[in-house]
Amino acid sequence: MEQIGVALQETLQPNAATRKHGEDSLRTLQANPGYVIQILQLAVNEQQNVAPEIRMAAAVALKNFVKRNWGQAPEVEMSQEDEEQFRNMLLDAMFNTTKSNVQEILSNALYLIAQRDFPEKWPELVPYLSKFLTANDLNHLVASLASMDQIFRKFRYESKSTELWKELSKCLQSTQEPLTLLLANMMEVAQRKDSLGAEETAQWLKVLNLIAKVYHSLCSQDIPEYFEDHLNDWMPHFLQLVQISAPSQTSASGEPTTLDELKHEICEIFTLYSQRYEEEIAPYVPDIISAVWRLLETTGPDTRYDTMVCAALEFLSMVSQRQYYESHFTGDGVLKTLAENVCVQNLLLRQQDMELFEDEPLDYMKRDIEGTDVGTRRRGAIDLARGLCRRFEDKMLPCLSEIVQTLLASGEWIKIDIVYSLVTAIAVKTETAKAGVTATNPLIDINDFFIGQVAGHLNSDVNQTPILKADALKFAVTFRKQLAPEHLMTAIKASDALLSSSTPILHKYAAYAIERILIADNSKIFSAHNLPVSSILQNLVAAFDKDPKAQNSPYLIKAILRIIVILDEETIRHADSIATKLAQLIESATKNAADSVHTHFLFETICVLVTKTRTIGASLDAQLLPLIEVIFREDLEDLIPYALQITGVLVSSCISRNASIDQFSAFLPFLLSERLWARSANVPAALSVLEVLLSVNARGVVADNSALILNHLSRLLGSKTLDQYGFQLASAILPSIEHFEGQAMTFVLNTMFRRIQSSKTPKFIKLFIVFLCRFTILRSAQDLVRSCENIQTGMFGMLIERILCIEMPGLKQTTTAPEKRIIAIGMGNLLAEATQQLV
Repeated sequence: MEQIGVALQETLQPNAATRKHGEDSLRTLQANPGYVIQILQLAVNEQQNVAPEIRMAAAVALKNFVKRNWGQAPEVEMSQEDEEQFRNMLLDAMFNTTKSNVQEILSNALYLIAQRDFPEKWPELVPYLSKFLTANDLNHLVASLASMDQIFRKFRYESKSTELWKELSKCLQSTQEPLTLLLANMMEVAQRKDSLGAEETAQWLKVLNLIAKVYHSLCSQDIPEYFEDHLNDWMPHFLQLVQISAPSQTSASGEPTTLDELKHEICEIFTLYSQRYEEEIAPYVPDIISAVWRLLETTGPDTRYDTMVCAALEFLSMVSQRQYYESHFTGDGVLKTLAENVCVQNLLLRQQDMELFEDEPLDYMKRDIEGTDVGTRRRGAIDLARGLCRRFEDKMLPCLSEIVQTLLASGEWIKIDIVYSLVTAIAVKTETAKAGVTATNPLIDINDFFIGQVAGHLNSDVNQTPILKADALKFAVTFRKQLAPEHLMTAIKASDALLSSSTPILHKYAAYAIERILIADNSKIFSAHNLPVSSILQNLVAAFDKDPKAQNSPYLIKAILRIIVILDEETIRHADSIATKLAQLIESATKNAADSVHTHFLFETICVLVTKTRTIGASLDAQLLPLIEVIFREDLEDLIPYALQITGVLVSSCISRNASIDQFSAFLPFLLSERLWARSANVPAALSVLEVLLSVNARGVVADNSALILNHLSRLLGSKTLDQYGFQLASAILPSIEHFEGQAMTFVLNTMFRRIQSSKTPKFIKLFIVFLCRFTILRSAQDLVRSCENIQTGMFGMLIERILCIEMPGLKQTTTAPEKRIIAIGMGNLLAEATQQLV
C-alpha cells in the first residue's frame, strides 16, 4: 500500500514528468494481487495519517481502474471470487464513508460495474440499495438514490426487450413501495420547510430530486401497475413541489439550484405521463397545466431557470398537440395569452444573451445554429409557437401575424430579432440538419419576407445591428431550398461584405452562410464566374488575422474549402495568393491546439489545392515539408494522420508533374516507425503514402527497411480489425518482392496461412482469395504455384482443394464489383497456367 500511496502522491505533482511517472507506476501496480482492494481502503481511510488529497486521488484511481477493467477488453484479469469480494467491499465502503465527494466517485465506480454485472452477476445490488430507502441516515439515503438514478437511467432510452423488462420488473419489486413511502415521509417535511436551515433545505431538496429522477426512470418504459394504483400518492405531491419556493437556495454563478432541478424533473415527468399515459393522468391535467403556466409566469429571466423553463415549455408544447387536451387551449383568449406572455417573453434577448454574443461568440453560434440550444428558453418558446401553429393554425396565424406587425412597427432591433424567430417558427413544417427546411407553411411567403426585411438588414452598414445581420444570415441558410437564386446571391454577396465587419462573430456567420448555401447548390447555379470568388477568398483569409480565436471554430476554413471546390482551371489562380496563409495556419496548429474540425478541413483544403493545381503544389512543398517533419518528430498524435495524408498528396503531385521525390526520403524513418504504425488511426494514411512511394521507388524504400515493412505486414494480418490493411500492404509489395531480403514471399504467405489456421473469419477468407487472384495478375499463376510449393510440397493443391473450392461459392454475396473482376481474371489465369499442377 505504501507504493500505491507514493504513486498517488506523484500523480498530484505539478511537474508533468513526475505525474507521468506516477500514472505509469499505478498502471504497473494494478497487476499486483489485491491492488484494487488496497486502493479502495486508501480511498475510505479517514484516519489522519492519510491526507484528504490522497484519499481523493485513490478514489479517482479506483474509478479509472474499474473503467478499464469492467469493459470489453480488461487490462487485468480478475477471478469471479475476487470480483465478488471487491463488489461487496465497494458497496460497504460507499455507505460507510462520510466524505460526500469520495462517496460520489465510489457511486460512479459502482455504476460502471453495474453496467456489466447487474443483474446477472450481481442480482442482490438493487435489493441491497433499496433497504437504505427506509433509513434515517441522509448520507445513506443520498448514496442509495444516487446509485439507483445512475443504474435505472437506461430505462429511459433503451429499446423495449424481454430482458430489459425482466430487469425492470426486478428493480420495481425492490423499490416501488419504499420509494413511495419515502416520498410521503419527505413531504411531511414540506409543512415545516420554512423552519429549516439552508443546509437542511438543500439536503431535503436533494433527496426529493433524486426520488423524482428514480421515479422518472422507472416509469419511462411503461407505467408500472403499482405506480398506476398509487398515482394519487405521487401527482398531488409533484403539483405541490412544482409550486414551492425556497429563498435560502440561491445561485451565484447562474447554475440551477437543486429546487430548479427538481422542478425541471417534475415537468419532464408531467410531459412523459401526458404523452404516454393520457387516461391515467387525465384527472390531474387541468391542475398540472395551471401549475406549469403559473410557473412560467412567475419565473424570472435568470439563466439558472433556463432548463426548468424549457421543460415547462416542452410540456405545454406537447399537450397542445394532443387532441385529448384540446379543450384546455381553445378557451377565449388562451392562445393569445400564450403567444404574448409565454412565447414572446421567452424569445426576448436578455442582457446575458447579448453578453454571450459579444464575449463568447462561438458559444452563441453553437446555440443559435448548431442545435446546442436544447434546454434554452428560445428553443422552448420556438417549439411551443410552432406546435401551437400546427394544432391551431386558423387561430394562431392571425394572432402571431398581429404580434409580428406590432414588433416590426416598433423599429427596435431587439423586437425585430423576435420576429425572425416567430416567422421561422410559423413557416417551417419540416426540416433536417443537412438540408435545412424541406417543407414550409404555404400561407407564409418566404421570398416576400426576404425582400421586405432580410435584404435590408443584410445590405445595411456592416458595423450596425450585428445581431439582426446574424439573424438574416441564419434565415437565408434555413430557407436556402425555398429562396429564389437571386436572393441567395444577395446573401452570398452580403456575406462577402460582412467579412470586413468590425464584429468578428459576423465573419463566422458570413462564412457559415457561404458554405451552407454553396454545399446545397445541387443545380450548380453558383460558379466561380458569377461569384466574387477572389474577393471572398481574400476576405475569408483576412478574417483569420482579425480574430485571434478564429482557429477555434471551423466556419472560415469550411467556407474557403467550398469556394476552392467550385474554382475551375481558369479561376484557380485566385487561390494561389491564399496558399501561403494556409501553410501558416498549419504551422500555428503545430504550436497551439486548434479546433479539431477546423484542423480537419484545413488539411483537406490544402489537399484539394495541391490536387487542383500543379503550381500551388510546387510552391507549397518547401513550406509544408518542414511542418510535416515537425509533426512527425514531435509526435503530435492528433496531427499525424493529416500529415500522412498531405504527404501522400504532395508525393502524388510531384509524380504528376515529373518532379523529384528525393526530398521525401527523409520521412521514411518516421513513416515506417513502430510507434506510428502502432496507432490504428495512422495506418490507412501511412499505407497510402507507402503505396505511392513503393510504386515509383521500390528499391529505395525497401533498402534497409524490408524487415520493418514485413513486421508491419505481419501485425496487420494478425489483427481482425486491421487485416484489410495487411492485404493492401501485401498487394503493394507484390511487384517489388524481389527487393526484400530473404524469402519474403514465403514469409507473407506463411503469415496468411497461420491466420487461417488459428482465427479465420469470412472477411479474411474473402481478402485472401482476392489477394491470390491479384497475385496471378501482378506476377503470374506459375509464380504463385512456385511460392506455395516452396513452403511445402503439395501446398498449392491443398490451397485449391481446401480453400478456393470450398469458399468460392460464398463470395458472390460478399464481394464488390472490382473484387469480382479481380477474382474472374485471377481464376482465368490459374485455369490457363496452373491446372497441370493439380493433375
